[in-house]
Amino acid sequence: MPIVKCPVPGCDYVTDDLDAVIVAALLTTHGTVHAARTIPLATEVRRPFISATGASEDWSDFKSKWSKYVEATKITGQERVLHLLECCDEPLLRNLASCEGGTLTEKSEEELLAAIKELAVREDSLVVPRDAQDSSRQDDKEHCTSLDGQQGDLPPANGTGNPEPLGNTGQNRKELLDKNSGQCKARKNRRHGKYKGNAVNNGTSAKVQQTADIQKMVEKNGNEMEVSVEDTDCKSLRVTYEVHQELATERQEELFIKLGLTKYLKERKIALQEAMRQSSHKISCMSDIPWHVLSKIMMLDWRGRDDIISPAIENSISTDQTVQERGKDFIDDMEEIFSLITDNTSPNVLSSVPHPMDVLIAVILCSSNFLRQIICEKLFMCKLSIPLVIPSVLKEDPLFLLWALRSTVAEFRLPSGDLCETSVVKHPIPIVSCLRVGEIPRSKSKFLNEILNDQSHPTFFHRDCQNGMNTRILSEGALEIAWYFPPQQLKNTDLTDNVVFMNLRGDENSAKTAKSMEFLCKISSVVLVMIDIDGIGNSDNMDSLMSKLSHETKLILMLMKQPKTKVDGQGKERITKLAEKMKCKGIQHFTIPDFDARGELNIKHLKRQTTSLINRCLAETTMKRTIKECKEVADSLKIVVDESSSECSKSQKVSSQVIKAICRNGMDNLKAKNLPLQCQPWQEWAELNKEKHRRKNRGNDSMDSYMDKIANEMRKLRQRQLQLIKKPNMFCDAFLDNLTDPVSEEILYFLKWLKLYLDEFSRQTLPSLQKECSQKWNQIRECEDATKRAALQVELDQCEKELAEASFGLEHFMREIAQAYESVQSMGNEASAKTRERMQCLPSIMAELMLLGYPLEIMDGDAAHIPMKWVQAVLSQLTERIGDKKIFVLSVLGIQSSGKSTLLNTMFGLQFAVAAGRCTRGVFAQLLPVCTEYSGTKYDYILVVDTEGLRAAELGKAKLQHDNEVATLVIGLADMTIVNVKGENVSEMEDVLQIVVHALLKMSLVNKNLELQPSCIFIHQNVSAQDASQKLRTGQQRFIETLDKVTKAAGKQEDSPHYTRFRQLINFDINKDIWYISDLWKGDPPMAPVNPGYSENINNVKQKLMTDVLQSRSYHLTADKFCARLKDLWNGILDQNFVFNFKNSLEMDAYKSLEREFSDILWSMKSSAMEWFNSKRNLISNKENELEKLSLDLASECRQNLDKVYQEAVKRLDNYFITHEDRSFLEQWRINSMLKLKSSYGNITDNVIVNVKCEIEKRKIQVEQKKDMKTYITRIMTEAQQLAEELRQQEGKRNLTKEQLERRFKKKWNKWMKMIPQKEKEDLDVVQKTYDILDGHFRQDLPLLEKVKEKRCMETVRDNCIKAIRNYVTDKKFRTWSSIPLLLTNKEDIALKYVNELLENVGEIVSEKDMQAKKGQCAQKVMSRVSETVKKLKSVLNFTNVNELEICLVIFSCQYASHPYSKISKLESGGRKVHEVVAYGIHPAFDEALRKKFSRHFKEVMSKIEPDLVQQRTSRNFSFDIKAHTQMKMVKSSSVEQRIHQLIGNLSDDIQSNTDKAQCFSEHYIEEIIHKVDSMEIKCDDVSFTKTFRIELVVYLCQLCLPKFCEKQKRYVEDRDQRFVYERDNYGPCFERFKSFYFKFAGEQALANILSERVAKAIENAVNMDMARTLAEDVRNNVRQLQLKPAFLKSVLRKLLEVDEFSEFYLYLTDLDACLQRWLCYYIDGYLFTKHNASPNRYAKIAFQKIESITSNVCEIMGQVPGNEENSLTVWIEDLHYRLKDKLALPLEDLLVLSEGYEIASFETFTGYFRKQVLEHRKRMRKTFEKHTPTDHMVTQEDNVYKLIAAECKGCTEKCPFCSAPCSLNTSAHTEAGVNHVAVEHYPEACGSYRWRASEKLVTENCTVLVTSNARFRCRQTNCENYHPFKTYKEIYPDWDIHGDVSVEATPYWKWFLVKYEAQLAEAFKAKRPDIPSSWTYITKEDAMNSLGL
Repeated sequence: MPIVKCPVPGCDYVTDDLDAVIVAALLTTHGTVHAARTIPLATEVRRPFISATGASEDWSDFKSKWSKYVEATKITGQERVLHLLECCDEPLLRNLASCEGGTLTEKSEEELLAAIKELAVREDSLVVPRDAQDSSRQDDKEHCTSLDGQQGDLPPANGTGNPEPLGNTGQNRKELLDKNSGQCKARKNRRHGKYKGNAVNNGTSAKVQQTADIQKMVEKNGNEMEVSVEDTDCKSLRVTYEVHQELATERQEELFIKLGLTKYLKERKIALQEAMRQSSHKISCMSDIPWHVLSKIMMLDWRGRDDIISPAIENSISTDQTVQERGKDFIDDMEEIFSLITDNTSPNVLSSVPHPMDVLIAVILCSSNFLRQIICEKLFMCKLSIPLVIPSVLKEDPLFLLWALRSTVAEFRLPSGDLCETSVVKHPIPIVSCLRVGEIPRSKSKFLNEILNDQSHPTFFHRDCQNGMNTRILSEGALEIAWYFPPQQLKNTDLTDNVVFMNLRGDENSAKTAKSMEFLCKISSVVLVMIDIDGIGNSDNMDSLMSKLSHETKLILMLMKQPKTKVDGQGKERITKLAEKMKCKGIQHFTIPDFDARGELNIKHLKRQTTSLINRCLAETTMKRTIKECKEVADSLKIVVDESSSECSKSQKVSSQVIKAICRNGMDNLKAKNLPLQCQPWQEWAELNKEKHRRKNRGNDSMDSYMDKIANEMRKLRQRQLQLIKKPNMFCDAFLDNLTDPVSEEILYFLKWLKLYLDEFSRQTLPSLQKECSQKWNQIRECEDATKRAALQVELDQCEKELAEASFGLEHFMREIAQAYESVQSMGNEASAKTRERMQCLPSIMAELMLLGYPLEIMDGDAAHIPMKWVQAVLSQLTERIGDKKIFVLSVLGIQSSGKSTLLNTMFGLQFAVAAGRCTRGVFAQLLPVCTEYSGTKYDYILVVDTEGLRAAELGKAKLQHDNEVATLVIGLADMTIVNVKGENVSEMEDVLQIVVHALLKMSLVNKNLELQPSCIFIHQNVSAQDASQKLRTGQQRFIETLDKVTKAAGKQEDSPHYTRFRQLINFDINKDIWYISDLWKGDPPMAPVNPGYSENINNVKQKLMTDVLQSRSYHLTADKFCARLKDLWNGILDQNFVFNFKNSLEMDAYKSLEREFSDILWSMKSSAMEWFNSKRNLISNKENELEKLSLDLASECRQNLDKVYQEAVKRLDNYFITHEDRSFLEQWRINSMLKLKSSYGNITDNVIVNVKCEIEKRKIQVEQKKDMKTYITRIMTEAQQLAEELRQQEGKRNLTKEQLERRFKKKWNKWMKMIPQKEKEDLDVVQKTYDILDGHFRQDLPLLEKVKEKRCMETVRDNCIKAIRNYVTDKKFRTWSSIPLLLTNKEDIALKYVNELLENVGEIVSEKDMQAKKGQCAQKVMSRVSETVKKLKSVLNFTNVNELEICLVIFSCQYASHPYSKISKLESGGRKVHEVVAYGIHPAFDEALRKKFSRHFKEVMSKIEPDLVQQRTSRNFSFDIKAHTQMKMVKSSSVEQRIHQLIGNLSDDIQSNTDKAQCFSEHYIEEIIHKVDSMEIKCDDVSFTKTFRIELVVYLCQLCLPKFCEKQKRYVEDRDQRFVYERDNYGPCFERFKSFYFKFAGEQALANILSERVAKAIENAVNMDMARTLAEDVRNNVRQLQLKPAFLKSVLRKLLEVDEFSEFYLYLTDLDACLQRWLCYYIDGYLFTKHNASPNRYAKIAFQKIESITSNVCEIMGQVPGNEENSLTVWIEDLHYRLKDKLALPLEDLLVLSEGYEIASFETFTGYFRKQVLEHRKRMRKTFEKHTPTDHMVTQEDNVYKLIAAECKGCTEKCPFCSAPCSLNTSAHTEAGVNHVAVEHYPEACGSYRWRASEKLVTENCTVLVTSNARFRCRQTNCENYHPFKTYKEIYPDWDIHGDVSVEATPYWKWFLVKYEAQLAEAFKAKRPDIPSSWTYITKEDAMNSLGL
């Protein structure tokens, strides 16, 4: 009939397609669930329980309890029936439904009791209770009811002879589950529930009605049919089987939920890194169990498989409900005690805890295929069984774990005695399988363990193991596998051959075991069947087994019987029948009883018999299989194989092709043929690189020639590698083609397959070579003839070489790609673009693999060298992925084969190779995340570094040097080093201690100020005594004495005799830092498991490491810091000068970090000071009186305010020194930094107070001026009102436009200004005054002075003209030309000629007398000459924009003509002032003519050439002929010139700083310039200057300062000019007042217009006032190039390379300050003033923000000012002024004057107009600031952003005295803090104009090399009289630190520069061209750019 759904709303229960009667019964039974939910429970009354398997006494007990229950609950009638049904267990309820036809609820209580009694107490129930069948406990005594020969036999439902148990359907089961806990509570409620309340639920009638509805529905849908009882039972059993499957699936799902593994079931499997991160040693809840088990197994602690219950778990599991509810620890009700004892379904802890094998299988199923391999490897080492076939889980097909076993390697001895290693998958071996039939008294798994191991090691889990009685859910039907390898000394109980044992979990007759059993029977050589004699009677049990056995399989039948029972005649008959049946089927079998007449046999006796029979069976059969061959059987049975995925199959095919390619090439010279890059080319390159640093074989060659020779040879080797890459190599190509970015699962499979194949390959080839080496070694030991010994030694060396060549693993492939990457990177563009692109992704792939758990080879073990470019690239990619995550570096050191890799693998579950027949060679690093259990630590990752063993025999004579290098590298890299010692004897480790102490001593010398030195732990392995530390106390003391002795010896060797004790090197605690660890193996191999004590001790070390050590460290490495440390260490090792290099790098990094922090702190102080001062400027401007008092108050407030800022700065700096990870280095600069901060605070405070006083003085002048002006202001306002009235009357109705009105007003305004009296002011022409002073000083040399002035002016303008031509010319060659005298081409020479002619013509035009009469004609004539010159230039050159070029040349020419023109015109006017020089020194006459002619493009072109127009203000390009203008005393001209330039630079800075403080121009400044020039000559006591030189220098410096003098004088005069001040401040308001009167605006609108104009001006001033500080803050934060000097220098060098013009490089080398200033402006302008698309630039956006902020604030305050008719306008204005006085400069007096004469009828209307006008002005201000240029900013702000940023990022301006490399430190006064000048990198000394004395050729060596050589130099500090050794440079330059290092060459950047510009540089320095090493010529521009490291 159709499927019927439960009619209760919300219920999902549906029946199967069954008979109507069965459906009705099921629905009726299901209905009790809904009824049970609505029945209230009675308090303290327990409902009785009856099951289907009770006896008669159980029934009597139930009847008694039921009566008491009815009486207590007072239930009656039909409700008794419902409660009675709830007393039945599920099988009984199901049986009642089947037998009674679905009418249970309609029966009376008596009828139902009778039916229950009939089913509950009968002896042979037709239906086997579910609970009996469902309890799948390990080897428990399960009763399987046989139905043979009984009436009403049912056909088997599963083909095994036994019916499946009944159970609920899946839907019903879901109704009975508690969703929160995942456990079945419905049954508990029925069995142990207590009814609450005495009233009966009213749901009874509803239940009856529901049942009736169900019956009607069934009758309506069903067809009338007659059903026999037999048919009904058969269908019921079939339904039961399906229901049982659903129930099993649900129980499995519950288990995964309970273990917290649900999310790992499908796609996202547990990977190795996640396993490490989640691993836990604590179990606090069920979800911790799988991670605990996984962690223990990874650490080789086999006990973790079984020990899964912790006290926390026990406490969390609910025990008996009655005990919990009563809150008692005991039960005093004996009836309940008996109930707990007899009720086999009562809950307990064990039934709630998962079975250990279920947990293991769940972990395996949820793990990735790669993690499964590791788990299987660990299980194999622990000698634990491995699940080979996992039965169906969650309806999935069974799983055969073949891939998981592929990496597991077995080690055993061959019959010949040789040791053999092979994969367990490929080893042919006989298989002995074991299974049981029915219930047996002996544990099958435990008996197998006895056979495998005499120590009763629990290889196979059994019921006597911890948690062995827990219910199995997943492992039922699992097939487990374990290997047996016989020991060397056989006993009579041992098996004689290698054997695999397979154990089938569960009964052979179970449905879950069906496929596993069939698989087992087909592959086994011997099948051991354990069967109880009573179970033999069921013929089907054995028939099924015999039908599946292979004809070659031997059968051993082990007969068992229950204890205290005898074998009767029936039993003997059954045994005989079974034997005859097997004989008939041709099955060769043997029978073993496990008992005799005395009873059960002793286990040892039974073992002896069994092993004897197995040996016999194996001797008689040749049947052996590999696990790999079993795959075919699995496929035939439709068992899924774990390596059947497409990714795995494809990768296997590709990797096998790679291996085939290897084999086709032959076995000779294996690496050279297949991996050629890492062989001879790389190894020779590594040796050359070491020689390049150490120069041991230099001989008599010069340094440059020897280095060049090495560089060329190294380059040739790289070229050879590149050629090898280009050649077709199927082997390498196939490998590289399969590495793609990003890393996919297919790549991981490929690498794993390749590793498996290569390891197998090595295992096949290495043993014979190892044996041969061993024989040679023995021959040498026995040989006494020296000649023969020498010959044998040669043979041994060759044999060891072959052995190394045959060692072939995945690490060699990784090494090959590292070399491919290095060669391509080294050769740059010589490699094809395709090759470069192919190699570019390799570091990214390796970084991904590191994150997935693959080790990175840091040091190549064969070449003993680090491929630094490759490692750096990988670590750089790693940094991109993990960022600044903190890394703890742990390394291990020890002698060869001491178990270092095993120790690390055990501690962290890593994959360092230990079982492929090879020892570790090289240094490997593996990254693993810090476990979440230790999430409180300060680290995110641990980088574990594994090393090759020390004292390796194959290294021979190179052992000591090699070991020192490895030890130094490993200890230097690590935060902690584990020194691994095999055994307890100190004498065995003295050699390694010597190496360790030397390395530690070097580290101590490096870190002598370091508080946390590298830590060290000594681990003694193979020390088994538990009290070893106590017993070996004396030995420990001797151990420390030995360490002290070795330390003392090492100290002497390292020239540090004060080191005499080991604790001086490291904080070493003898009680905590020495660990004794027992042996790895518990017993004798090969069957010895891993010793759990070993794992436990390793875990204790790990716990100490993760808790104590990681928590206590304050210095944390990141990936990039680790890379830097590695590079420093390796360079030190290469140079054999490890100590110095490492110290230099660390200290300088620490100091630079301090500089950055100090710069930020200092800027915060400066910013706070500027912000405070800007706010007080408004207050000063608003103050009318008591200004002297205000000055004192503000000075006091300034000190208080800045003192708070200073205290915060001190606190911040102090905290920095305390908390910084490099605090031990920083401590030496702490005091000086504090003093410098205090000094800076004092300077800042003093400057602010001075500025406050200046503002006060200005305000005093303004107040005085306003007192005099008050009368005139009132008069002007009155007359303006009268003028407006007159104009309005004259025009009548026709109103004038705004422009017309302003013209009328302007005319009147000029008259008003004339009536204002003006104080006599000094009519000072600064330019003329300057020249007058010079004329007076040099009166005797006036002709020479005039000539010099004209020359300087002409040179400046000519340089500007040449630059303009260069900017617009299209000829690239011409564009490299500069004003520096070089060899010019013909076109360039002609262009220069035209420019000189132009300037000569301009000079002639100006000198013509008739030109002075008409101002415009002179300008027109100059422009005409320029046009002619441009035409001439066009004839020889091509230009991009001729019009702009012409404008540029006209402007520069007018600038040149302005000075003589103004001088002549003034003389002709009789000395009266008839002109003023406008900006940039251009006469107004010329300026007017220029603007008139070039009106459209004039302003645009002016903005482009503006820096050149003011060049004299910043330029230091002061050129002179040193020989013509100096008289030297035995001094080299070049050194004098350099010295003079330096003095001129210092002089310029001095003068500029002095003029910054000037308020107005004074004659004193010119006199000071002349005095400084005279004093400079005194400093050059070895040089006398000519008169011409002195005059030229004075004129140059005056021209340098003139623009600033003019600007300051102009502002000074304007501030004191009453007319100017009044016009500046009042023209706008007056015109607004006039306009309001004219248009008859209402008083509110008119006053609003006037006041808003004044407020808007104040807002604009406020914005301008704070812009510099805000802009500087923004630039510091966002322009990375300008944050600190090192970054700034690198960015400038990058730009120089991009521009690629010699003039730019030359400026950098000779005038660094000017060069830096230029690029500083470039970066600031680019950031602030560059527009992006249509949006405003950054400058405008910042201005907008300020305008918006202030305007909004003003409008808000305006709304807060109370205004009404009662208050006067004066009161309102005073209130407004009071609220705005700190924000805007709005003097009250000004506001009151402006408001005179206005009447306000409505304040609301007035404020509305006011606010509207302010917002309109906001728009205007936005437009104004949007149009601002850099010049506008510099004009409005004296302390502009350029000046503020220059002070921050220019830093120290000193240059190296030899090579001109700038000091890289950011603070100018660092020498006062005891920090010397230092350059990040030194240039070739050619850059500093140094040349060799004999040849005059520029020097190519850099300073770091020369200061270690025997070369000599002479310098101006010693009058260039004597030569001094470079080594003693400190005596002359004590403030410079130049760290000598012969290995440090010039960077590729400056090598490239010298190669390209050697001729120009030699010409500029007047020297001969240098001898450029040929290797430098290969350096490309790209290489130079990359060397900057940006």
